[in-house]
Amino acid sequence: MCERCVKGSRECTYPEPRPKTRPRSSKSDAAQPATTIAEESSREEETAKSPTKAGSTEVLKDGGKGKKPDLGSRKKARGKGAACRKQDVHGHKQPIPSIEQTRQDLGIRESPETDGSGPLSASQAGSRNCRHLDILTSESSMSPDTISLSHLPQHERMYLEYLREHITYHHYFFRNDANDFIHNILIEHALSYEPLLNAVVGFAAFHATLAKKEGKIQDFLGYYNKAVSLLLKSLVGGQRHTEAMLLTILQLATFEEYLGDWVNLIGHQKAAFSMLTEFYSADSIMENELGRKILAWYARFDLFTGFMSGYETVLGREWLGANERYHTEQAQRYPDDTHLQIEAAIASHRVMALDMALLFGKLKTGNIALPNFRRENDVLGARMRHWKQSLEPLLTDERYLVTSFEGAPKPDPDDIVDPYRPGGLLGGPLFQMNLVLIDWLGTSIMHAYQTALMLQQPPPRGLPDTALELCRLFETVEYWSGSHAGSILSAQAGIGIAALFLPKDERHTMWCRRKLATIEGQGHTYPPAFRAKMAALWGTTEILHWWLPNDEGYPPIVRSIHSFSEDRTPKPGSQPTEDLRSMKGLFDKLDIQDWKDARRRQSGLGCVGRRAGSAS
Repeated sequence: MCERCVKGSRECTYPEPRPKTRPRSSKSDAAQPATTIAEESSREEETAKSPTKAGSTEVLKDGGKGKKPDLGSRKKARGKGAACRKQDVHGHKQPIPSIEQTRQDLGIRESPETDGSGPLSASQAGSRNCRHLDILTSESSMSPDTISLSHLPQHERMYLEYLREHITYHHYFFRNDANDFIHNILIEHALSYEPLLNAVVGFAAFHATLAKKEGKIQDFLGYYNKAVSLLLKSLVGGQRHTEAMLLTILQLATFEEYLGDWVNLIGHQKAAFSMLTEFYSADSIMENELGRKILAWYARFDLFTGFMSGYETVLGREWLGANERYHTEQAQRYPDDTHLQIEAAIASHRVMALDMALLFGKLKTGNIALPNFRRENDVLGARMRHWKQSLEPLLTDERYLVTSFEGAPKPDPDDIVDPYRPGGLLGGPLFQMNLVLIDWLGTSIMHAYQTALMLQQPPPRGLPDTALELCRLFETVEYWSGSHAGSILSAQAGIGIAALFLPKDERHTMWCRRKLATIEGQGHTYPPAFRAKMAALWGTTEILHWWLPNDEGYPPIVRSIHSFSEDRTPKPGSQPTEDLRSMKGLFDKLDIQDWKDARRRQSGLGCVGRRAGSAS
């Protein structure tokens, strides 16, 4: 029985059963997602063959024959993999640093299987008190400390150890991960499917490269290219679709989002949707942790692309409705389990965001009359306010309110917010609620803004208040010494939304520019459309190159990533794809001069450091 079930005095379902999947499709049907992946990924093959163009390492030609590697007999010859054959952008061989030196540079301790000492890793520091995990291919589940990596080549093992030590669920933009999914289920599936292994290792190598002063794009790009190449071979080769394939697509889509490549992201989203609906129904996906995490992972991309493009989401409401019912029932059944209360709040917020995307999408396509839209939109606004009010007992629990910011940077007299307001941050098991609140504030801003656009009204006067509260919470998370690794990356979408609605004076503008530079310095690239719109809004073209003057805080590795992303920008595609690329859902009908005038009128609102409510 897992520890959390003992504490909650409930029946333990460890390990959870595998859900009843939908009938497998025929071979011809099974090849369907390959079309999307092939269309969106064909140039990755060219990238892999052309290190001069993309700064990529050579993608290995072995593997790709469709056989699942045996965990006990993986050939150590794979040590000659992409990460070990480094070349510079001109094709010249570079000296490879020793494993020991690289470990020291990245701050990786020895694997727990050979060492057992040292500080808690990212996986250990997470919520490891719940162990009712389900692994599809095994009858028993493993903790991160017992998943053996000894059979892997050294560089792959090193990067997976980096993932254990330094990568948290925040890097994946998850809002909660009580079962430590990325260090357990994801790694176990990666060890049984080589495309996923390369995708996960590449993602860890990406973050490790950013952490090094002298990191090179070649350090991670070979893994990414190999993952795409092997996945494509699996799909076009007619292999039976598996959950590991779906996880690979989702991992690659996360990579694409970091690179600012939303066009490729939507291609991976389409392939993921095809497999998700092949494996599961809205009810069966809720039967174990793997299905629930896959749904949450996919749904985030679906909502994200829907909001940014201005179109309705692909996934039907019944899926997230089932998710909300499940988590609400669990929270009601075990009211003392904090993680279950958080999961229920996240599930409810996700449904509200979906309803908002669907409602505005229907008005845009003419599928709802304006009076009906007004009525449904008013109900939605009331639901959003009630969501926040219902969580007040949790959000004001004095046991978890942070009152000390010892070790944080000194207050900046030019700051636009007060990040050190006592009780303005949640710590302990409620820390992730800070990120959920940032999501809610961002959703509130988008709801108010989109409502004004649809009804051809001026922007609500409360938008700057809400935007400043979001900024305050973001900066508090950034500066507090107890924040989880990757937290501000997880809040990147919220700060991008808030930046649109802050007063347009030098102080507020430079604050935003510094925060956006900080986020991109940690690996998340905002797309060119966002940078161009902000340049027009702020009246400066220098941010088209970099957020700060004189290349301040612009490390060489980030420059290389930007260059790589720009070189691989695809040609114009379908209208929805182009609307996503241009962020039409966010910027449609945004007249820069009108909003400048409106923001000047609102800039006199003395809302620095004040707690704001919903803008709707």
